[in-house]
Amino acid sequence: MKRITYSGGSIVTSNAITTALIEYITSAVDSDNSVTVDVTVLDDNDETSVHTLVLSPASQFGVVDVAGMTVEEEAARFPIPEMPMIGITGTVENTDDAGRTARDINHITSEIDHGLGQ
Repeated sequence: MKRITYSGGSIVTSNAITTALIEYITSAVDSDNSVTVDVTVLDDNDETSVHTLVLSPASQFGVVDVAGMTVEEEAARFPIPEMPMIGITGTVENTDDAGRTARDINHITSEIDHGLGQ
């Protein structure tokens, strides 16, 4: 179990959730967006509840170990949250023009790699 402290207080959650949050935040460093993530936490009465965290590249957490449950108990009580996608999202253009553009770029790149026909 881990206690995560942040600007608004602290929560206790599983090692796996803590690891997922830290990895997610460190991968979001280049993103300008904030996202919300629902995280299962341990309340004072030993029950679990879901808290919504706002995560951004500016999120700062302190993490310390807390005595508690076995890995199996944690896995059963604390499901890993679904993390929103980070970065560029959208659709891929799939037209004849896009195909020609891709072929042109590949051809130019090949020429550069091979000395521009020399």
